[in-house]
Amino acid sequence: MKKARILWLLGGWAGGVAGSAPAWAQAGPARELVREGVALYDTGQYNQAANKYQQALAATPGDAQAQAELAMTYAALNRHDEAVALCQQLLAAHPEADPLVYATYGNSLDAGQRPAEALAVYRQALLRYPDSYILYFNQGVTLAGQEREAEAVASFQHALALNPAHASSHMVLGGVQLGAGTRVPAILALARFLVLEPGSGRSAQRRALLDQALLQGVSRADGRPVNIALSRPAAGPKKGKGRKARPDDFGPEEMFLSLAGALALDEKNQDKTKTERFIDQFGALCRVLGERAPAAGGGFTRTYYAPYFVELEKKGYVPAFAYLTHSSETDAPEVQQWLAAHPTEVEVFREWSKNYDWPKPAF
Repeated sequence: MKKARILWLLGGWAGGVAGSAPAWAQAGPARELVREGVALYDTGQYNQAANKYQQALAATPGDAQAQAELAMTYAALNRHDEAVALCQQLLAAHPEADPLVYATYGNSLDAGQRPAEALAVYRQALLRYPDSYILYFNQGVTLAGQEREAEAVASFQHALALNPAHASSHMVLGGVQLGAGTRVPAILALARFLVLEPGSGRSAQRRALLDQALLQGVSRADGRPVNIALSRPAAGPKKGKGRKARPDDFGPEEMFLSLAGALALDEKNQDKTKTERFIDQFGALCRVLGERAPAAGGGFTRTYYAPYFVELEKKGYVPAFAYLTHSSETDAPEVQQWLAAHPTEVEVFREWSKNYDWPKPAF
């Protein structure tokens, strides 16, 4: 799991806490210098931005907004001890500061190999800001870095309950779940990330993970039958254990997914493109999710992700979803050709997705 030092990229925090001055910031001559610093930060000129914030603090000592922006910039420059010191100073005077200040504080502690202190900061901040998705997200990253996967997953799920449009939470949640062997939840989280961010610099890697997860355990050598190696969830409980299905136990779906993967690799489907086989397999997964959903329990994936993808399939959006989420492929000209020929279908799907009414899971 990647450590918190890269969270500036993950979280998409361009612009920091500036813009209109927050309630805890002071007015004065520092405002223009802070605006200039933010513009430099947004273009990756971190040293120049830091210089502007330092000038602002020289003009107005103790300016809270300049301190907050400088702390974030120090973190981006891997000057984590300085970021920690600034955050401590700022929060001692302004405990009501923006949640991003607490996030900067926690991130810098984590990146400085002080994860226990970082988690204490997040716990404290969440008592003050229980509805801050960014605090839950960054807490999850610290937990994942400590290999506390179950707690990390819960933290990312809290973030998504608060902000379904936060692409990074879907992305990192899917990665953690895939590493933990929870295949179907990982597939749905990664798929949702790719709907939100189909063509960014980090999309291609996650699309490849999604493709691999769909075909996990399914292989076919030249001229030989398809081979299926079932995972433990798909194979079911060990004899004599009497394991009961958990709310987010997707054993039957995993079994079906493996069979659909075998069908995708069957000789009779070899004339189809990779994206067409993806459409067949993903659409089948959505349908089986719909068949089990009413009586299968109420875990997060079952109640949050599954209804979205079930409705997506029922409305006929799987092709638009598939081609859109594979739009970063450079070696598949048929993807771009389809997208160019079906702009209305893509726009209708994206509009539906944008306006989808996400549930509010109880924790």
